Amino acid sequence: MNINHIVEWVLALWSTGIITAVAHAASRFFIAHTKNKNLLLLNEWAMQAVQYAETHIKGSDEKKQTALNFLADRLNANKLGFKFDSKQLDTVIELAVTALHGGKK
Repeated sequence: MNINHIVEWVLALWSTGIITAVAHAASRFFIAHTKNKNLLLLNEWAMQAVQYAETHIKGSDEKKQTALNFLADRLNANKLGFKFDSKQLDTVIELAVTALHGGKK
């Protein structure tokens, strides 16, 4: 197969929209995969933040704030801080506390 045949195949695929469809599908897959990884990291780091606060801090209000700060610092250090708002962080910390206590808060 020479280069002309390859060019003809690529042009045919391009003109039918197949290349565009495949590129679009691949793009959506990678975006979804990245979002999923970010959410998994958020949950993992929230659990670490709560475990740290439970171990090192005494008051419950101080524990929550310490966990939120720990999580926010970790997200910012990994350039993910802009992807989650304060309500999401608060929720994931609350879920981590519940999970750490075996479903009881």
